[in-house]
Amino acid sequence: MQDAIAIQSLKSDIALLRQNIWPPANLAHVEGLPIYYGSKSEVDTYYRQWIGLIERAQELFQPFMEDEVLDAIQLPSHLNLPLFFFHVDRIRINKTRAKESKTFRGIASLIEKCGQFKPEQILKMTHWLNSDDTAALVAHREFIDLRTYIFQHGASEYTRTRFYVNGLILSTEKDFELVDARDKPRKQRNDSYSDPLADNEVWKVFGKYR
Repeated sequence: MQDAIAIQSLKSDIALLRQNIWPPANLAHVEGLPIYYGSKSEVDTYYRQWIGLIERAQELFQPFMEDEVLDAIQLPSHLNLPLFFFHVDRIRINKTRAKESKTFRGIASLIEKCGQFKPEQILKMTHWLNSDDTAALVAHREFIDLRTYIFQHGASEYTRTRFYVNGLILSTEKDFELVDARDKPRKQRNDSYSDPLADNEVWKVFGKYR
């Protein structure tokens, strides 16, 4: 109970600070996206305004990791803390064709989540479910997924992250490079499902055996 109150209080304080200092006024930003960047001194100045809330979040969510230096990237996204990255050499912004996927064992729950389908399609899906004890329905909805790939100085691997909800703050190195590949969506991987049983122009529904 005490933790729940502390978390709610933290979320309220984060919301208030965001209201006052978000988006950051003195940092460069990527057009149309909540990605902001600047020199070490510029970002440090902004980070200092958030550090108290970040430390409170770390105490609540990571009490057993005292020896590690942590940042907001490792904290739950529902807190709505900005994601800070330091010593950034390069970022790449990619659009990727992706799919949301849901599995259903019944027609009612499918319609509740995915909307209406034509009567003849409902009949086909019902027939599929009744054909075998292990039959199920899998619904796919395509969307464009936006991600950043962050390359930090001295790190052997990049960090891939979503940023739309929380926003991203980058402390950049001298030769920082921003690669914006939003105009070239990456190809979607081949779909293992074909010949949908139903399609309502948002969701395509396929038969599968679980």
